Amino acid sequence: MKQLKFGCLLLLLGIAQLSYASVITNGSFDNCSYSGWMKDTDGFGDISTQNDFMLSAPPGCAAIVNVDNFNTDAWFANTLYQDINLQSGQQYQFTAELSVNSELTSSDFGFIADYFFVAFGDGSGNYLDESGALGSVLNADIDGAASYSIDIMLSETLSSISNLTLEFQLLIGFDQFGSDFGGSWLQIDNVAITPSNANMQVNAPSHALLIGLGLAGIFFVRKHRKSGGEQ
Repeated sequence: MKQLKFGCLLLLLGIAQLSYASVITNGSFDNCSYSGWMKDTDGFGDISTQNDFMLSAPPGCAAIVNVDNFNTDAWFANTLYQDINLQSGQQYQFTAELSVNSELTSSDFGFIADYFFVAFGDGSGNYLDESGALGSVLNADIDGAASYSIDIMLSETLSSISNLTLEFQLLIGFDQFGSDFGGSWLQIDNVAITPSNANMQVNAPSHALLIGLGLAGIFFVRKHRKSGGEQ
């Protein structure tokens, strides 16, 4: 019986290793909380007491960031971000699902578009795109309802940055007279950063070995039981 348990354990370990976990914590917000994430309002940290950061109704919650509304505290921007640790020399796939909307649109008089961007922070105030260059992964004005899907490969350059963050920032649009005071919101869901398929193929032999050992252990126990009884 001990041998059977050991064989099953090896098999389960092998299968578990084939499941490549995201380096993002709570990227799907399924527990209907912001655990793993950090919030920032206007560069002062998590200070909002109103509806700057919300969650969609369960089941299947998603993060919702708001600005430019009477029941929000932000005067400039709200940011949802998370520290991430990428293994050096490893390539990763970044995926996320976003949707936006605004109370006013370009068909309304005095409309000034709020906008958002998705980028990696390097810990010194710079924002980087997926190649590690200055810029953003995605940025757009908000003019009514729209949806975006991110599915890109990240450069290995990002894995050399020790204080890397993934940031979703929603900003208020201004002209010389101020904003249009029309609220905008950004919904964020299914955020994941996982090792690319190329890395999976490189690591596959070790996983196959674990599974093989597990199957061999089970086969050995079955054969032993037939010839001499269970131990």
